Amino acid sequence: MKRKFRVIAFTLAILSCFGLFLFRHVYLLAYKSVPPLSIQQIQQAIQKAGGEKVIEKEASETLAHFGDDDSVKIFYDSDFTNCPAITNMASLLGGQVMGIWTAGADGIGVPAHVLIRRGSHFDYQFIYIFGTGSVPATNNLSIELISGTIYLRNTAP
Repeated sequence: MKRKFRVIAFTLAILSCFGLFLFRHVYLLAYKSVPPLSIQQIQQAIQKAGGEKVIEKEASETLAHFGDDDSVKIFYDSDFTNCPAITNMASLLGGQVMGIWTAGADGIGVPAHVLIRRGSHFDYQFIYIFGTGSVPATNNLSIELISGTIYLRNTAP
């Protein structure tokens, strides 16, 4: 009886592992990657949304409203009603405004910023919008300049 229970348990464990393996591979075969946008495409969206200066001004006002006390916080705001240019830019990019990240909240060592995310779990593009006079250190290789105070980080392999 004990041997029969072990054989059944072992068989169920093997079938479960095989099922997870098969499910994962079927999902990855069906997964359609979102093609990353180039810097030029993002710059065009910035211009269509009102321009770099308007977006920078909205980001500065929003960041000033929430403040930055050097503690790690994330402020989620689903609609950003006072930021029509930022919201419009996110829409044009096919992304969403994630909220306001204070300095250090995202783990890559950048100042407080408004964050836009586009793509899917496997190939996100993050667009960082910093306030006036607040940009990341030039030695931060994980993000690249798009325009003025707007930067891009790709997480795709």
